[in-house]
Amino acid sequence: MKKALFSLALASSLFVAFANAKPYEIDKTHTNIGFKIKHLMISTVNGNFKDYSGDIDFDPKTFTFSKFEGSVKVASINTENKSRDAHLQQDDFFKAKKHPELTFKMKKYQKKNDKSGTMIGDLSIAGVTKEVKFDTEIGGVAEVRGKEKVGFSLRGAIKRSDFDFAPGSKEASLGDEVQILIDMEADAK
Repeated sequence: MKKALFSLALASSLFVAFANAKPYEIDKTHTNIGFKIKHLMISTVNGNFKDYSGDIDFDPKTFTFSKFEGSVKVASINTENKSRDAHLQQDDFFKAKKHPELTFKMKKYQKKNDKSGTMIGDLSIAGVTKEVKFDTEIGGVAEVRGKEKVGFSLRGAIKRSDFDFAPGSKEASLGDEVQILIDMEADAK
Protein backbone atom coordinates (compact mmCIF):
# COMPACT_ATOMS: atom_id res chain seq x y z
CA MET A 1 0.00 0.00 0.00
CA LYS A 2 2.81 2.43 0.90
CA LYS A 3 4.58 1.63 -2.38
CA ALA A 4 1.40 2.29 -4.33
CA LEU A 5 0.87 5.64 -2.59
CA PHE A 6 4.51 6.63 -3.15
CA SER A 7 4.25 5.70 -6.85
CA LEU A 8 1.04 7.69 -7.20
CA ALA A 9 2.62 10.73 -5.47
CA LEU A 10 5.69 10.52 -7.71
CA ALA A 11 3.60 10.20 -10.86
CA SER A 12 1.45 13.16 -9.76
CA SER A 13 4.48 15.36 -9.14
CA LEU A 14 5.95 14.48 -12.55
CA PHE A 15 2.62 15.24 -14.21
CA VAL A 16 2.44 18.65 -12.51
CA ALA A 17 6.04 19.44 -13.55
CA PHE A 18 5.38 18.48 -17.18
CA ALA A 19 1.94 20.11 -17.21
CA ASN A 20 3.49 23.55 -16.49
CA ALA A 21 6.20 23.17 -19.11
CA LYS A 22 5.73 25.14 -22.27
CA PRO A 23 7.48 25.18 -25.63
CA TYR A 24 10.28 27.63 -26.39
CA GLU A 25 12.06 28.46 -29.63
CA ILE A 26 15.74 29.27 -29.91
CA ASP A 27 16.65 32.95 -30.23
CA LYS A 28 19.54 32.59 -32.69
CA THR A 29 20.65 36.18 -32.14
CA HIS A 30 21.57 35.34 -28.55
CA THR A 31 22.75 31.73 -28.90
CA ASN A 32 26.10 30.09 -29.54
CA ILE A 33 26.69 26.36 -30.14
CA GLY A 34 30.43 26.09 -29.60
CA PHE A 35 33.28 23.67 -28.98
CA LYS A 36 37.00 23.65 -28.35
CA ILE A 37 39.72 21.08 -28.76
CA LYS A 38 43.48 20.97 -28.25
CA HIS A 39 45.75 21.17 -31.28
CA LEU A 40 49.29 19.74 -31.02
CA MET A 41 48.67 19.76 -27.26
CA ILE A 42 49.96 23.35 -27.17
CA SER A 43 46.98 25.45 -28.26
CA THR A 44 43.20 25.35 -28.43
CA VAL A 45 41.03 25.59 -31.53
CA ASN A 46 37.61 27.14 -30.94
CA GLY A 47 34.66 26.76 -33.24
CA ASN A 48 30.92 26.93 -33.47
CA PHE A 49 27.99 26.03 -35.68
CA LYS A 50 25.84 28.65 -37.38
CA ASP A 51 22.83 26.56 -38.48
CA TYR A 52 20.84 24.66 -35.87
CA SER A 53 17.31 24.06 -34.62
CA GLY A 54 15.70 22.63 -31.54
CA ASP A 55 12.60 21.85 -29.52
CA ILE A 56 12.61 22.92 -25.89
CA ASP A 57 9.94 22.47 -23.23
CA PHE A 58 10.80 24.37 -20.06
CA ASP A 59 8.82 25.09 -16.90
CA PRO A 60 9.53 28.66 -15.73
CA LYS A 61 7.89 27.97 -12.36
CA THR A 62 9.98 24.93 -11.39
CA PHE A 63 13.02 25.74 -13.58
CA THR A 64 13.06 22.27 -15.16
CA PHE A 65 13.30 20.94 -18.70
CA SER A 66 10.88 18.26 -19.85
CA LYS A 67 12.15 18.26 -23.45
CA PHE A 68 15.36 19.35 -25.12
CA GLU A 69 16.14 18.14 -28.62
CA GLY A 70 18.35 19.74 -31.18
CA SER A 71 20.12 19.27 -34.47
CA VAL A 72 23.12 21.06 -35.94
CA LYS A 73 24.03 21.22 -39.63
CA VAL A 74 27.63 20.02 -39.99
CA ALA A 75 28.07 22.23 -43.08
CA SER A 76 27.66 25.30 -40.84
CA ILE A 77 30.86 24.65 -38.86
CA ASN A 78 32.98 27.76 -38.35
CA THR A 79 36.54 27.65 -37.00
CA GLU A 80 37.56 30.92 -38.70
CA ASN A 81 39.52 28.91 -41.30
CA LYS A 82 37.67 27.97 -44.50
CA SER A 83 40.05 25.21 -45.58
CA ARG A 84 39.92 23.58 -42.13
CA ASP A 85 36.11 23.88 -42.10
CA ALA A 86 35.97 22.16 -45.50
CA HIS A 87 38.35 19.42 -44.31
CA LEU A 88 36.17 18.78 -41.23
CA GLN A 89 33.29 17.88 -43.60
CA GLN A 90 35.29 14.95 -45.03
CA ASP A 91 35.02 11.26 -44.14
CA ASP A 92 38.01 11.33 -41.79
CA PHE A 93 36.06 13.75 -39.55
CA PHE A 94 32.29 14.47 -39.63
CA LYS A 95 31.39 12.36 -42.71
CA ALA A 96 29.02 15.21 -43.63
CA LYS A 97 27.73 13.72 -46.89
CA LYS A 98 26.45 10.63 -45.09
CA HIS A 99 25.69 12.31 -41.74
CA PRO A 100 24.82 15.98 -42.40
CA GLU A 101 23.59 16.67 -38.86
CA LEU A 102 24.67 16.26 -35.26
CA THR A 103 21.72 15.54 -32.97
CA PHE A 104 21.00 15.58 -29.26
CA LYS A 105 17.92 14.23 -27.50
CA MET A 106 17.49 14.70 -23.75
CA LYS A 107 16.48 11.59 -21.80
CA LYS A 108 16.22 13.26 -18.39
CA TYR A 109 16.96 16.42 -16.50
CA GLN A 110 18.18 16.22 -12.91
CA LYS A 111 17.52 19.51 -11.14
CA LYS A 112 19.96 20.56 -8.43
CA ASN A 113 18.33 23.94 -7.73
CA ASP A 114 16.70 26.77 -9.68
CA LYS A 115 20.07 27.73 -11.16
CA SER A 116 21.63 24.38 -12.05
CA GLY A 117 21.15 20.76 -12.96
CA THR A 118 22.39 17.96 -15.17
CA MET A 119 20.97 17.21 -18.59
CA ILE A 120 21.46 13.62 -19.77
CA GLY A 121 20.77 12.54 -23.31
CA ASP A 122 21.93 10.90 -26.50
CA LEU A 123 24.39 12.74 -28.74
CA SER A 124 24.92 11.53 -32.32
CA ILE A 125 28.04 12.49 -34.25
CA ALA A 126 28.92 11.03 -37.67
CA GLY A 127 26.61 8.05 -37.19
CA VAL A 128 27.69 7.15 -33.64
CA THR A 129 25.34 7.75 -30.69
CA LYS A 130 26.48 7.93 -27.06
CA GLU A 131 24.91 9.06 -23.82
CA VAL A 132 26.39 12.32 -22.57
CA LYS A 133 25.89 14.64 -19.59
CA PHE A 134 25.81 18.41 -19.61
CA ASP A 135 26.14 20.62 -16.57
CA THR A 136 23.29 23.08 -16.92
CA GLU A 137 23.21 26.61 -15.59
CA ILE A 138 19.93 28.50 -15.85
CA GLY A 139 20.48 32.24 -16.07
CA GLY A 140 16.85 33.05 -15.41
CA VAL A 141 13.57 34.03 -16.96
CA ALA A 142 12.73 37.55 -18.16
CA GLU A 143 9.95 39.27 -20.02
CA VAL A 144 10.99 41.53 -22.89
CA ARG A 145 8.39 43.40 -24.95
CA GLY A 146 5.69 41.02 -23.76
CA LYS A 147 7.68 37.91 -24.64
CA GLU A 148 8.95 35.49 -22.00
CA LYS A 149 12.59 34.48 -22.40
CA VAL A 150 14.81 31.94 -20.67
CA GLY A 151 18.59 31.90 -20.76
CA PHE A 152 20.80 28.92 -19.97
CA SER A 153 24.17 27.33 -20.62
CA LEU A 154 25.21 23.71 -21.16
CA ARG A 155 28.77 22.58 -20.54
CA GLY A 156 30.21 19.15 -21.11
CA ALA A 157 33.12 17.19 -22.51
CA ILE A 158 33.20 14.18 -24.79
CA LYS A 159 35.99 12.01 -26.12
CA ARG A 160 36.24 12.07 -29.89
CA SER A 161 37.50 8.46 -29.73
CA ASP A 162 34.14 7.39 -28.19
CA PHE A 163 32.46 8.61 -31.39
CA ASP A 164 35.12 7.12 -33.70
CA PHE A 165 35.71 10.72 -34.78
CA ALA A 166 38.96 11.42 -36.63
CA PRO A 167 40.40 7.98 -35.80
CA GLY A 168 43.47 8.67 -37.92
CA SER A 169 44.47 11.69 -35.85
CA LYS A 170 46.85 10.90 -33.02
CA GLU A 171 46.18 12.59 -29.69
CA ALA A 172 49.51 14.41 -29.95
CA SER A 173 48.13 16.31 -32.96
CA LEU A 174 44.45 16.54 -32.02
CA GLY A 175 43.25 16.21 -28.44
CA ASP A 176 40.83 13.42 -27.56
CA GLU A 177 38.69 15.63 -25.33
CA VAL A 178 36.24 18.00 -26.99
CA GLN A 179 34.61 20.59 -24.78
CA ILE A 180 31.06 21.55 -25.72
CA LEU A 181 29.92 25.04 -24.79
CA ILE A 182 26.32 26.01 -25.48
CA ASP A 183 24.93 29.40 -24.45
CA MET A 184 21.29 29.75 -25.37
CA GLU A 185 18.39 32.12 -25.10
CA ALA A 186 14.92 30.94 -26.02
CA ASP A 187 11.51 32.60 -26.41
CA ALA A 188 8.22 31.14 -25.22
CA LYS A 189 6.05 30.26 -28.22
